[in-house]
Amino acid sequence: MRLLLATVLVCFSLSVFGGTVIENRDARGEISRVSIEGGWARFDGADKGKSGYMLVDLSSVTFYAVAPAEHTIIEFSPKEKKKDKQQAVKMDLEGAGKGPEVAGYETQIYKLSADGKSCGSILLSKSAAKIKDVSKLLGALRGLNPDTFIPEEMQQSFHAHRDPCDLAKTQLGEKAIVKLGFPMKSLDPKGKVIDEVVSIKTGIKLDSALFELPEEYSRTTVKEMMEGMRKEMEAARDKIEKMMEEMSPEERAKMEQMLKQFSNMPQ
Repeated sequence: MRLLLATVLVCFSLSVFGGTVIENRDARGEISRVSIEGGWARFDGADKGKSGYMLVDLSSVTFYAVAPAEHTIIEFSPKEKKKDKQQAVKMDLEGAGKGPEVAGYETQIYKLSADGKSCGSILLSKSAAKIKDVSKLLGALRGLNPDTFIPEEMQQSFHAHRDPCDLAKTQLGEKAIVKLGFPMKSLDPKGKVIDEVVSIKTGIKLDSALFELPEEYSRTTVKEMMEGMRKEMEAARDKIEKMMEEMSPEERAKMEQMLKQFSNMPQ
């Protein structure tokens, strides 16, 4: 009886105090990882953070992109960005019935389209979304939009050259992630797997150092980075104008638009 009680207590403590690790495989077979514990999450690519990684303070919804090669931390928060006045594309998400189990979790299939173009399918899991750490992660990610990185002055031109399906995926937001479940698998219009979750492990003992921001690294913000790029382009304007002389009319027009957008960025 004592042995049974001890076993139950150990299992309970692991589930309560351990962290959660989500592993995802892309179309090339490379595995990325999301580690979650306490109030933090960490995103690592296939190289396990050697080229860079992302830390997220889940309580304040603040993101830190850590670049080891440059010894730099880029900080940003979606809360600093105004909500888009209108969606970039018309997105439709249509239920297509029960899907297969993915990494041991039941899923539902949803077909995604943008501006009438088929974008493939997404398999979402409500049961996976109910995992405490996963739920906390989703709460932080639901407000994240890649446009956070792009100054408002540049967004119109940026959107004009993006695939509508890419734009639609950034607009899924609360509708899919919060209400319908955690994304477990995505497929292109031909049914080829784009990426999929291969495992979700809970009660994992994680090294606290994984979630520590390097104190010796310098810090900057997305706005400061873009301002630095603007100044560099202005300093190199003469060289750029000479390069433009050899460009086609279409390439020259795009470059002129880009220079104009950088010049109009708020200082």
